Amino acid sequence: MKLREIQAILEAEVFTGADKLDLEVEAGFGSDLMSDVLAFACGRVLLLTGLTNAHVIHTAAMIDAAAIVFVRGKRPDKNLINAAANLGLPLLGTRLLMYDSCGRLFQAGLKGCSREAGDDQVATSSWESKQTQEGKEAGTLPHGAMPAGRERSVGVLRGRVSPGRSYWRYRKTCLDRPEWLP
Repeated sequence: MKLREIQAILEAEVFTGADKLDLEVEAGFGSDLMSDVLAFACGRVLLLTGLTNAHVIHTAAMIDAAAIVFVRGKRPDKNLINAAANLGLPLLGTRLLMYDSCGRLFQAGLKGCSREAGDDQVATSSWESKQTQEGKEAGTLPHGAMPAGRERSVGVLRGRVSPGRSYWRYRKTCLDRPEWLP
């Protein structure tokens, strides 16, 4: 679906990226939790959120989002608009609630991200998988590991398995230590 169609469906105002309204969007994802966006958003996604802070822009850049729509009548400040413009990221705003916005887009044919919590589509490092599997077989798990079925939320930091770490720290650490990447 094109961003121009999304603008019309949501009766949205364009804050940045008026020249990119012919951009194709693969899927939609609505959340105010940026950790959920990092964990579950996939493809050239349209991010719908009520948050208007810098974390939204950083998250959208990390997942390579196609555009951001601010719901509930939220308006980004000029710093946020400038940051998005520098990244070439279209920002739109609608007065609709997130539920209504997502429903309208779904009804118009925009699919959601098909990954679900617990999906094995999220890659884990071979070290992490090996350590977790060894812990399961021995009846104990390595420090910080999650019980069976929760491996997807475990990150490898500084050579050990560590739950609850942010994706950004995990990614930064992995970029510093490429041998840890899956």
